[in-house]
Amino acid sequence: MLYLLVAMVGALIPTAIYVLFIYWLDRYEKEPLSLLAIAFLWGAFPAAFLAVLIEVAFDIPIAALGAETLTANLLSVSIAAPIVEESLKGIALVGLALAFQRELDDVLDGIIYGAMIGFGFAFTENFAAYFLPILTEEGIGAGLINIFLRTIVFGFNHAFWTGILGAAIGYARLSRTRVPRLVIPVLGWMLAVTLHSIHNTGATLVEQTSCLSLVVSLMVDWGGFLLLLVIAYLVLRKEKSWLERGLVEEVRRGVLSPQEYTLLCSPGQRFWARWHALGRGGRPAYHSVGRYFQCATELAFKKQHLRSLGDERGNLAEIRRLQERLVAKRLQAWPWLWPPSP
Repeated sequence: MLYLLVAMVGALIPTAIYVLFIYWLDRYEKEPLSLLAIAFLWGAFPAAFLAVLIEVAFDIPIAALGAETLTANLLSVSIAAPIVEESLKGIALVGLALAFQRELDDVLDGIIYGAMIGFGFAFTENFAAYFLPILTEEGIGAGLINIFLRTIVFGFNHAFWTGILGAAIGYARLSRTRVPRLVIPVLGWMLAVTLHSIHNTGATLVEQTSCLSLVVSLMVDWGGFLLLLVIAYLVLRKEKSWLERGLVEEVRRGVLSPQEYTLLCSPGQRFWARWHALGRGGRPAYHSVGRYFQCATELAFKKQHLRSLGDERGNLAEIRRLQERLVAKRLQAWPWLWPPSP
């Protein structure tokens, strides 16, 4: 029972922290919690369990070849596992992009959904394949070391690899032509598989290279993850420019005041405005203000889609609908945004 508890806590707490960080990273247009939950649960259950079944099936012919143990391990963990796991995780990304195209606006959204799938996969893999077996077989000391390595040192790996594919899908989403929309996601998948393979190879050859291969894996993993964060930061800056450009038009139309425009373009002011609304009017006020912010952001982003993609899937009609909705959401949120005049 102790080992079960340690394994569960070791898998759950870091995952919760990382998921909250990724959710916070999406500063302007939060993705629907229902879709984020679907992404996480796909990674945690169907993708993780199917990966085990398919990888076991791959191991059967590898074993039948009679290869040496090291060669068999490399074939399994460096070739089969990355291809299988990144493909299964990627299925959900492609499905989300096709079924909920309006929710996947750009590169950052792709990273968010990809990371959620990756964290779900890592949670199940860590708990079921590593933490609990090692704790049971080798004791608490070895188990805690493994928990530290897989949740802290390499804790972002699956999110990083699947986030690459998500970024590629998000980039392709904004392309006007058909070829990039098909080719770029494939290239993103290939890069994710390659980086996953480099990591697994480094971990497999630890003894043969006196840990040098693991150091290389660590550098590639963290370097790539930090690069992905830089990309997310640059996309956030671009999203802010979309917001400013889209909403200044609503100020000119007289729908928004300059004070509201400043508020809507600042993530920090948005955050405190919602908390002030919660204190003044409780959860209904908090959600009213949130829906107002969300509607304004969706309107600005949809205007960018119109500029980039033209009237794809009725962007112009959607803008008109969001403009009408913004007026209604603004009226609902207005009493909670600022104190009434004396």
